[in-house]
Amino acid sequence: MVTIYDVAKYASVSKSTVSLVINNSPLVGEATRKKVLQAITDMNYVPNSNARGLSVKTTNCIGVAVMAEETPVISYDFDQHVGLCSYNISSGIFSALMDTRYGVIMERFCSVDNPGELPDVVRNRRADGLIIVGAPYDRKMLERLREQRFPLVMAGVDSYEEGVDSVYADPGEGVRMGMDYLAEQGYREALLINCPRTTPSSFTRLDAYISSAAAHGFTVRPEWIVNCERNTGQSAYDRMKACWEAGIRPRAIIAANGHLAIGAMRYLNERHVRVPEQVSVIGYEDSSLSGYAIPALTSVNIHKELMGQKAAEFLLRRLKHPNAEPSYFVAPAELVRRDSVIPAAQQIPFPA
Repeated sequence: MVTIYDVAKYASVSKSTVSLVINNSPLVGEATRKKVLQAITDMNYVPNSNARGLSVKTTNCIGVAVMAEETPVISYDFDQHVGLCSYNISSGIFSALMDTRYGVIMERFCSVDNPGELPDVVRNRRADGLIIVGAPYDRKMLERLREQRFPLVMAGVDSYEEGVDSVYADPGEGVRMGMDYLAEQGYREALLINCPRTTPSSFTRLDAYISSAAAHGFTVRPEWIVNCERNTGQSAYDRMKACWEAGIRPRAIIAANGHLAIGAMRYLNERHVRVPEQVSVIGYEDSSLSGYAIPALTSVNIHKELMGQKAAEFLLRRLKHPNAEPSYFVAPAELVRRDSVIPAAQQIPFPA
């Protein structure tokens, strides 16, 4: 491997001169600059960004910590936890950094299992700043990051933090959109399949569900408010099964995300209950799963890639202006009407 010392020797200059040329310093004369650049070309030298980072106390890397419900294990899991939302946000981060000098180090981290601990990318100082994607996250972790004044951006559903750059979607708005649409279609009650109570957004959704139900004159029954044990399709399948066996027969369902909606739909399909002819279903976040579900799932699109782009922009701004006032961005939401909802008057009776 060609080193900076080899280039210096080849060009008959000092190592510091080569370093100045690499960093576009105006302190190097034009003739010397050309000689060093020619040496770099002749020797196919690639600067070591890690070594350069050590010398200037920067890494040119951004950390992305994707929050996990439990400590990740290396295995293939058919029933993935909600990951498409975090994946889409991360894709937006990558695209925003494409033309910058920053790379990305990503890790999945469970702060709930490790209260007060920091992601490895921060603990080992492998990044200049951090984007926390998704939930749940431990408050002590945030407190430690803020105490260390580590450049930080929050990004995800309900990931608003006072005093911290935050890019977030309002899950309550999604529930209200869904309830409004159901009311327009003639429904007067809906089953809420919510995410686990360990996720802060579950409480935001619950408040919106209750207030929207009151506004539209919907019947609210405690047994029609269901929290899944985990954020997986299997958990929603299990909850839907328990509801059905308890005699609950919803004509409409609002689910916290696409995984949960499709998990519930799978159980209904096994019971030969037709969506939407007998049960209309609305999801949240939207994804390729929603569009390719059978039937295609009506869902609230929160523009997750845009959230990732904004998060990257906020962190780059924070790195450049450490003392700037916090920035906040609320992702726009829109209801994507697909095939999983029909007017209540068009529904047919349940099977015997």
